[in-house]
Amino acid sequence: MKRIAWQLVVVALVVGMAADFALAQAPQGGRGGFRGRTAEILCDALVLNTAQSEKVTATYQEINEKLRSEAGDMQSMSREERMEQMTKMQKEAAAALKKEMAGTLSEKALEAIEPVLALRVMMPDAQLRALRSLDLKDEQRAKLQPLATELTLAMVPSFPRGEGGPGEEAQKKFDDAKASFMAKASEILTGEQNEAWKVKADAVQKEQEEMRQQMRNRGTRGQ
Repeated sequence: MKRIAWQLVVVALVVGMAADFALAQAPQGGRGGFRGRTAEILCDALVLNTAQSEKVTATYQEINEKLRSEAGDMQSMSREERMEQMTKMQKEAAAALKKEMAGTLSEKALEAIEPVLALRVMMPDAQLRALRSLDLKDEQRAKLQPLATELTLAMVPSFPRGEGGPGEEAQKKFDDAKASFMAKASEILTGEQNEAWKVKADAVQKEQEEMRQQMRNRGTRGQ
């Protein structure tokens, strides 16, 4: 039953991802879609402030639009061709983003761009998303960044290859990393910041649950 339930969730996520790519390739453009989430997850991993997040997201969007225009109509490609093209675009996007952000982000942040963009994660982590939105001092962000990046790289992919869901070992590894991250991050924040962090994380979690339910509904209708 657990395996069947997981497969239904994967179907829903894939349907949602396909819809996001369709929106991303629409002529009117916009920040929505999977690529928008990818940029936001990168900003979460680097604990960027508002100005940095906006610059990274806008630059990533411009890079992706250029790469997609050069790639042509991906919808007409086979699944294998599309996955190969997406992997190629991801690597090119990471290289271009690193070049554009040189001088804006630290060397450690630049080094994290490629591995984070390579993740197949569709949903952000609620605590990481909330943490980035806090009113943090620069020195706090500097201390939190390596911790957040490490946790992000431990996230379980939303689209695992092969059948079944994420392995118990991978999930346990992430859960352990999350517990360690929460403890260390809490020590860096003030009492007031910790309280605000919890409130914001709860709000993000609620939004995610609503989004997951929408994806499940899409998957159910598509069967």
